[in-house]
Amino acid sequence: MLRIDAVAMPLAVARIALILAHRQFDVRTMDVAAPVDGLRRITIEVATADEIRVRQLLAFLNRSPDVVRVVRGR
Repeated sequence: MLRIDAVAMPLAVARIALILAHRQFDVRTMDVAAPVDGLRRITIEVATADEIRVRQLLAFLNRSPDVVRVVRGR
């Protein structure tokens, strides 16, 4: 599970979803919270056990200008 703090701007969630789709990740759940203090919390669960792919996804998300922080959960 990934917890992403993204800027609360139009299309930010769409661009994050595009990163997941482009990298062909199967999203099990995606929860988008209402903006608080200019940030939007996005919680994503992806269906993969491949540690290398998850690390690559973290790197791609951290490079996005829409993403402020990515925290990996259990």
